[in-house]
Amino acid sequence: MTRTIIGTIALLALAGCGGSADEPKGNMTAAEVAEEVGEVSIRPGQWEVTNEIVSATAQGLPAEALKAMTGQKTTVRNCVTPEEAAKPRGDFLTAQKDANCTYQDWTMDGGRMRGTMTCAGGEGGAGKVVMKMDGAYAPESYDLTMDMETSGGEGMTMAFKARANGKRIGE
Repeated sequence: MTRTIIGTIALLALAGCGGSADEPKGNMTAAEVAEEVGEVSIRPGQWEVTNEIVSATAQGLPAEALKAMTGQKTTVRNCVTPEEAAKPRGDFLTAQKDANCTYQDWTMDGGRMRGTMTCAGGEGGAGKVVMKMDGAYAPESYDLTMDMETSGGEGMTMAFKARANGKRIGE
């Protein structure tokens, strides 16, 4: 599940501009969200994306395990082609096809993006993830905070606060 969350965070970096950030949009389809990000304003090239777990809580997990999660950073580099920068795939927010996600109040405008994404667990007991996001973006950088809650088998619920930031580092 952590890989799905990290993948989702990394792909959110590629968001551009869309409707008004002050208008709640309610429940949205993947197509409606894709429309929000249809006017992408990012520069192609080499990007570096850093994701950090700022805090983690879970009933029933030892404090040492939660402390070990907190502060974990993952940095990846990826190349964004001119074609990808011009028109991201409609499913890029989910980090995987057929992730069974729904979207609420997703907006991107004036350098700000925010919204909620809920992904239902699939086979294999991955569980449900609710991610509330808010952040700033520009053509060569972004900074995003996330409040995530995951629920899985056996009634286990975990809450994470995370931060993702990315920057274009070259051609």
